[in-house]
Amino acid sequence: LTGMPDYDAETVQRLHAQDREIAAVCARHGYSFIEPPILEPAEIFLEQSGEEIRRHIYVFNDPAGNELCLRPELTIPSCRMFLRQNADPGRDPARLCYNSPAFRFQPQGRETPCQFLQAGVEFLGDPDLPGADAEVLALTVEALQAAGLPRFDVMVGDLGLFFALLDKLSLPPRWRDRLKHQFWRPRELSRLLTRLTDDAGETASPGRAAFLEAIQGLDGAKARLALEEVLAMSGILTAGGRDSREIAERFLNQAEEAQSQGISREISGLIEAFMKIAGSPQDALAEINALTAGAGIDLREAEAVFEKRLELLEKRGLPTDKFQYAAQFGRTLEYYTGFVFDLRVPELGENGQIAGGGRYDALLKKLGAPNDIPAIGSAIRTEWLLAACGAAQ
Repeated sequence: LTGMPDYDAETVQRLHAQDREIAAVCARHGYSFIEPPILEPAEIFLEQSGEEIRRHIYVFNDPAGNELCLRPELTIPSCRMFLRQNADPGRDPARLCYNSPAFRFQPQGRETPCQFLQAGVEFLGDPDLPGADAEVLALTVEALQAAGLPRFDVMVGDLGLFFALLDKLSLPPRWRDRLKHQFWRPRELSRLLTRLTDDAGETASPGRAAFLEAIQGLDGAKARLALEEVLAMSGILTAGGRDSREIAERFLNQAEEAQSQGISREISGLIEAFMKIAGSPQDALAEINALTAGAGIDLREAEAVFEKRLELLEKRGLPTDKFQYAAQFGRTLEYYTGFVFDLRVPELGENGQIAGGGRYDALLKKLGAPNDIPAIGSAIRTEWLLAACGAAQ
């Protein structure tokens, strides 16, 4: 079966030895091992994880008609398991860890396997956000070093800074939400800014303009029903993991954009300038401060969290001035809300992203918790780690 790897005796032995080193690090930091289900409701991943997962998820129906999937990652399964087992999930912090397979479809021709092993941690419920961020990144670095990987690059980002910037700008709530949603798609974000900027919108084709104008002539409910019916009649039931309802919603959004007031060039330029900021975290933070101060925008609260995180990472022995920061870096999972990071070995190319993680403070409530629960996690691709350690010798 294409993409499903075989593990010979030697590889299994080496992976188990590496797993023991990672497990020892997790145990020293008080993380408890769990084993979430391999099969999960597909809807959760399709709704919460974003476009990247949509294209790679294995979805099927069981004999009872339930739409299920092979878990494409373990954060959502771990959180669901945590919520099932805790009547009051926000009361005390929980430190969880795992080391299990996950599954993501890959097109033919790619060497990336469809089944892979993932070791990870989830730190749930700690209100000290920079402290928890520093703990999880430091633990991940320690795990890689314990496994025998001496050198790797650290890339960091912070969606909290970008979201805080949008919250401070004079934007209609609708556009603020749309811009936040497009963070993970830089090209789409740029196109959206172009469309929304006064006197600089993209010109639709005559046919498209007529179509959007016709939609605008209907009330919301009728427009949605008409679009869903047309899509169903045409046989367009899914596109990129979207069903006809979601495609109809996208057309309605575009129709509303076409008749809504845009945003100023000043605001658009400020957002674009922010997204281009990159460098060491310290230099990037100074650049962000200069940019926002010049525009009369106060991001001190978000900046203070960023600075405190760097301070705590330094106290744990991590040289943050050697990290790379990029404002547009957000990894690929759309449930992230704040600090994100990747640990990479660039020489390994496509398999060089050894580990990564981030903060997802809104996810547990979306999965059923009564309130938002602060949370951050990290995952290690253990087969890629094993290869990287071998290449480093």
